[in-house]
Parts: sequence; structure tokens; C-alpha cells
Amino acid sequence: MIRSILFTLTLFIFITPAHAKIVEEEYKYKHDGKISPVEACEIAEKRAENKAIKKALGLTVSLEESQKCKEVDGVLNCEQNQISMLSLNGNITESRILDKDEGYDDLSKIYYCKIKIFANVEPLFKKDASFQLDVKLNHNDFRDGEKLTIDILSNEEMFLTVYIFFPYEKVWQVQKLFPNQREKNNKIVSKEFRLPTEGTEYTVEFPKNISKKRVDEHLIFIATVKYIDWIGKFSRIEDLRKSLNELSKKNIVLDKLQRTYTIYK
Repeated sequence: MIRSILFTLTLFIFITPAHAKIVEEEYKYKHDGKISPVEACEIAEKRAENKAIKKALGLTVSLEESQKCKEVDGVLNCEQNQISMLSLNGNITESRILDKDEGYDDLSKIYYCKIKIFANVEPLFKKDASFQLDVKLNHNDFRDGEKLTIDILSNEEMFLTVYIFFPYEKVWQVQKLFPNQREKNNKIVSKEFRLPTEGTEYTVEFPKNISKKRVDEHLIFIATVKYIDWIGKFSRIEDLRKSLNELSKKNIVLDKLQRTYTIYK
């Protein structure tokens, strides 16, 4: 089932070689008091975890992605979704709060919560340094009914699988976009390739029963050295991560990219 495909943020992630790493990170979240101290500290902790994964795995992200959660409805959910996507590159296997400082700054007249964490981060897979993969979407922002096209560049043959992560779904959060019933061959031999293929359309749809004016969804591109009969959907993104982890142990995964998009009502 092809779902809403609208892009507002483009998330570019580049992986450098990394091994399991212990890091300390902190984040100071400032707010005007319109949210509770508990929620403020939860946001600070999630952003510290986000920074820990990026630091340990050598990840960099676009400015648009880093500013994203300041704009969408539901900051806390947005932060959690970002961490879920980062977890496909590596995972925090152990984390604890080392220091917590919260209060009100009389000088700046603003509330704050600062969290410092200890985190053990393990990479999910080691990227093949000789393999290059890039993806470009036709737009970053979409509205209901608009068409999506994806341009894919690579320097080697590969088998490509594309999933969509719907954070708001309660049952099947991760669903396969490509290959599908109409586009069955996912062996990519050309250096430039476009989805959808001739005769197929990807139409963006705003999800039903969503009260917000915009939602974020995420595309996940997985390149492998051989054909993998991926299942059509996963109930949680953690289940996809487990499958990736098992394949990575067998040196089957060449690379993985993510792109985040926004759907507007």
C-alpha cells in the first residue's frame, strides 16, 4: 500500500567507520514555561541521546533536519522519531543520566532543564567504503494528491529496497514501498535510476484521522549485495533494525540512507 509521500525535510546521513563507543553528552533545553518541567527534561534527555548517537557514529545531518522539531506539532514526538531513525545506524545499548539541572534563569527570564548522559553506542553495520549511494526527491514539501519521484545514484550494482516509516501508525509503522506488485525487479544495474518506474505512480496522501496540520514520514533506502525477500511490513521500526542487524553480520548490507518528508493538509 503506497501511503502519503511528502517531503519537507531532507535528512542526509553520512557514516564513518565506527566501533562500539562510550560517550558523554549533554543538552540544555530552554523554554517559556508553557510545558511542564518533566516534559522539558524529557526533551533534553532525548536531544542528548540524539547527540550521543551522532557523535559516536560520526553522523552529520542537514540544517533542515536539525531545525525540524522546532516547527512541527508535538516536539517530544518529533524528537523520538529522529532517534528512531538514527537507531537504524546504531543503537544506544546502555544509557543513564549523570547530571540533571533544572530551574529558572532570572537574568534571561527563561526556564531550562540540562541533562548530561552516559551512553554506550554500537554501530548497526559497517559501511562499504567503496560503495556510493545518493537519493534525491522531487520536492521536500507535499500536499495531499501530489506525486512523488525519487532519483537514485550509485556507483555499483545493487539490490534496492525502500520502506516508509509512519511514526503515527499504531499497528504497522514500517511498510515496503519498493519493490512492489507492479515493480518487482529491484536489481539496479544503472548508475542513475528513477522511482517510480514507467507505468507506476507514487501518490502522496495526508493520513486520515490526524488532527495536526502536518506530519512527518520517513523513507528508508537499503542497498544489499544480493536479493533479500524482505517482508512487506514491520510493526515497529525496532523490528526492521533487528533484521538489518542480522544481515549486517553476514556483510550483505552495502549502505542505508534515510530521507524525511512532511505532509501538509
